[in-house]
Amino acid sequence: SNHTRAPGGRERLETAVTKSVSEAMQRAGLIERGLSIEEKKKAVRNFKFVSAHLAMTGEPEDKIEIVRTLLRAKRLKVGHDAPGALAGALPDADFAGAKIIVLAGTGSVAYGEKGKRQARIGGRGYLFSDDGSAFAMSREALRLALRGEDRGRVPEGLSSALSAYFNRDSLRTIAEDFYAGVISRERFAGFAAQLDRLAASDETAFGIIEQAAAELAEMAEAAALRLNAASQSVQISYGGGVFSSRRLLRLFATTMKALLPQAEIRAPRFGPDTGALLLAFRQAGIKITETILNHAAGKN
Repeated sequence: SNHTRAPGGRERLETAVTKSVSEAMQRAGLIERGLSIEEKKKAVRNFKFVSAHLAMTGEPEDKIEIVRTLLRAKRLKVGHDAPGALAGALPDADFAGAKIIVLAGTGSVAYGEKGKRQARIGGRGYLFSDDGSAFAMSREALRLALRGEDRGRVPEGLSSALSAYFNRDSLRTIAEDFYAGVISRERFAGFAAQLDRLAASDETAFGIIEQAAAELAEMAEAAALRLNAASQSVQISYGGGVFSSRRLLRLFATTMKALLPQAEIRAPRFGPDTGALLLAFRQAGIKITETILNHAAGKN
């Protein structure tokens, strides 16, 4: 539901919000189960929340008016997903330094905060940005394979893996089918997981992952510079499917330490869903305490 201006985008967003909020309300015992989508929409609309924060992929400006027709809240915020991811990954309210998160899935973005200062790096889409993302790695793999084929120096491991993953007889057909929309952007980006396995024995695949890790680290460095925190205490976390590669995560951490020696690389404590909840608490003026964080983690 991140592209609301695309055909059917508004309907997808309405359905996603209605289903997720109504399921939460059902689990809380606020509405009954077994309702139709229209009954769920009405039940959600008739309930007034104290505070709601929606941390969503894509640009929030396209979604604000739609969400306002679906939810009523005394304090309602529709924002980018990166602040929610940061709030969940690094929730320590007492840390006074800069906090930065690097997100890399199909796309990529780095986001940081220090006090009231904010910095966002990248996240402008797969054509013009998204360095180090799964799509960018897959695109580089196909580019190198096609380039080698044109020059009579086919990278055999890479070429074979691409053909097998996409079930195509030629590299050219993979490119043509992507342009034609036969291969979706998400499907194309999914090849990045194959690259990680191939990197154990293939130098070209390893180089692509190494480059992606460096680009993601450089995005975090750029966020720190924008926050005037490059020589200060910085916490850096990460999220998204790309970081499920332990090889890439290790390379990212190594490069990060070289760029920002004072930085502390921390695994995310919570996901972006809990991060959005914590932002809703903040909007309501509720201080984030360790007790709240323990409850969020399912601890008594």
